[in-house]
Amino acid sequence: MQTEVKQPPRRERLERGIFQRRTQAGEARYEFCYRDSCGRQRWGTRGSLKAARLARAELVSRVARGERVAPSNASFGDYADAWLRRQQARLRPSTYACYEVYLRLQLKPRFGPRRLQAISVDDVAALIGELQAGKRYREHDGRLLPEQGRPFAAWTIRGILVVLGRILGSAVREGLIASNPVRRLEKEERPQTERKQLPALDHAAIGRLIAATPARYRTLLTVSVLTGIRQSEALGLRWQDVDLTNGLIRIAVQLSRQRQLMEPKTKAAKRELPIPPSLVTLLQRHKQQAFERGHAKPSDLVFCSQTGGPLQHRNIVRRGLDQALETGGLPKLTWHDLRHVAASMMIAQGASVAYLARLLGHASPATTLNTYAHEFARAEHADRARQQMEAAFGALLL
Repeated sequence: MQTEVKQPPRRERLERGIFQRRTQAGEARYEFCYRDSCGRQRWGTRGSLKAARLARAELVSRVARGERVAPSNASFGDYADAWLRRQQARLRPSTYACYEVYLRLQLKPRFGPRRLQAISVDDVAALIGELQAGKRYREHDGRLLPEQGRPFAAWTIRGILVVLGRILGSAVREGLIASNPVRRLEKEERPQTERKQLPALDHAAIGRLIAATPARYRTLLTVSVLTGIRQSEALGLRWQDVDLTNGLIRIAVQLSRQRQLMEPKTKAAKRELPIPPSLVTLLQRHKQQAFERGHAKPSDLVFCSQTGGPLQHRNIVRRGLDQALETGGLPKLTWHDLRHVAASMMIAQGASVAYLARLLGHASPATTLNTYAHEFARAEHADRARQQMEAAFGALLL
């Protein structure tokens, strides 16, 4: 019996440098050719004619500009691992740890063995769809197993895309791929984040919160809710940073999740915060207790464990804030929400955008205004509305 010989896929020239190839299954693939920066002829494949045209045009333009364009057969996994190693000295430990998790549990299981050149914008869109549907991977006995869970939050998906985009952007810069598919996503394909409604507690609720906080964490929580400092900044405070004579707290370092003191992210984060006399008195009592335990030296942490070591970020939430909220009958808040509560109080007391930005350690007042625009508007318009209503109707009530 004669065996049927399969015909090779047919390539048809569509235009200069662009070809269409039919697979054995009859599907169309669009190929393009170009000369790289070394003068060698190269080929690429895309799933649509438009994508092939764009990829070829970009490569030809980059070669014409004198940029290095030398594609390789490197896999995404190998290149990503090398990229992450290069970033370790540049990234903060917490950021590096986050990138490593995203790469290990989300990106490499999907793209690891794929060639860098083979990753398309459609693949990135498919990644977003899987994350939005809750598909994830978990480690078990040294293996990664797929599982179905809750959909990832939009902010988490955006974080994963940042890592993927930086890796592919580096490959573009090195001339290994023509363009960054993450940057070619349509607006509607990107995860849409909804601005969280910022929490607000009135004067009485703040009093209940402080009173309900376990004694061990009461001073820490009080400092946080009255000054708006970040959790890492509060845990990194040393006695040399607290000026009880002049009523100032200086933010010079912060405590990382790895329980290491480190520089703040930005210059603006290094700042001085005024504190009221009542808070000075509370800190004086706290320092006296620390002195009795032998933990009141200038380099000692203001908020520390019984042995003088740093407190854990998670423990102060579970054992301090969560218990206080439950005991005080207050709505659920995160530790970061305390920062928003403090900001809302300062706005209500008349703080300007520039001054609040300095107190919160924002790099720009624009960040402050973008976050708290509605709070400033409410504080300004509420007084005006009261005055206008009083002028119009006040005489009717006499």
